[in-house]
Amino acid sequence: MRLENGGREFIFGPYYAHAAAIVPVVSDVVVVFGSPHGTIDGDDATLSDVAARAADVVGPVAHAKRLADEYELLEAVRRAVAVPTTPVRDAAAAIAAIAAESLSCEFGTLYLAETDTLVTAERGYSLSISEGELRTTLKDFLWRRDFPYCIQDAATTPLPGALAKEPGIRSYYLLELTGAAEGVLLVVHTDAAPRGFTILCRALGERIAQVASAVLGVGLTREWTGAEAARLQAAFGELES
Repeated sequence: MRLENGGREFIFGPYYAHAAAIVPVVSDVVVVFGSPHGTIDGDDATLSDVAARAADVVGPVAHAKRLADEYELLEAVRRAVAVPTTPVRDAAAAIAAIAAESLSCEFGTLYLAETDTLVTAERGYSLSISEGELRTTLKDFLWRRDFPYCIQDAATTPLPGALAKEPGIRSYYLLELTGAAEGVLLVVHTDAAPRGFTILCRALGERIAQVASAVLGVGLTREWTGAEAARLQAAFGELES
């Protein structure tokens, strides 16, 4: 099967291409040829021959590739764990940036329900909606508890709420933050580099969300204890006076 798009469009899974050829090899093996910019000119016989040879050569995922994926995940977690827990707003901004960068996304945002904190990380993309609209949308999605929510083609399943009208978003990933740091982490791919989220990306996102919950939970607790200590000290001071 051949696909010809007017631009770099969704093919399947996390893959986007200008043109693609899907070639079945055997009952459980399919080879996909993709072109990010031009067309695929090979005839069907040539593609079938190349697909058969590719399937024989590639085989199972190499041990080195698995180790490389595991190391990439480890490095992202290390960076998130190393974020100072306070001030919480700064910590949240740092984690949103780490998530967006680690998943090669052009935009990331993080919302914390406890303090109504909203931060964004822009890596070549900015939202057109207001901060208030973004906060409301993420808050509403948090109450749905539909996590993790990964959409590979935003054209068929747009983002929720006011985010649905944002132009240029191709795929997105919504992750839940839990515990004291209850909230939402959102990262998106855009027209700048159309793509979806691989299995590694999805695992990496979930792990970053877990670390973010712990780091931000500690930060929120520290800020609360500091504020409570100051309040009680002031109250005792009033009694003494």
